[in-house]
Amino acid sequence: MLKPKEIEEITAALWYIPLEKLQEVRALVESLKERFGYPEPIDDSDEWTDEDQREWTEASMRYGAETNPYEEDSDGPAR
Repeated sequence: MLKPKEIEEITAALWYIPLEKLQEVRALVESLKERFGYPEPIDDSDEWTDEDQREWTEASMRYGAETNPYEEDSDGPAR
């Protein structure tokens, strides 16, 4: 997945390509997308969506309900 800096560098490089060659660039990008592209853009941001927060909260609540903090485990006594 492209990072913002990579996108910025590619975009900046396009300013140096003759206008009549941009159609070739577009065709190359479309060909690569068709052959190797993902079905949908991948969001690899570090920001948490509402759904991420809900899932984390639910998992935390499940873990808390299933785990006894006062039980000893293989790491030693509970603290």
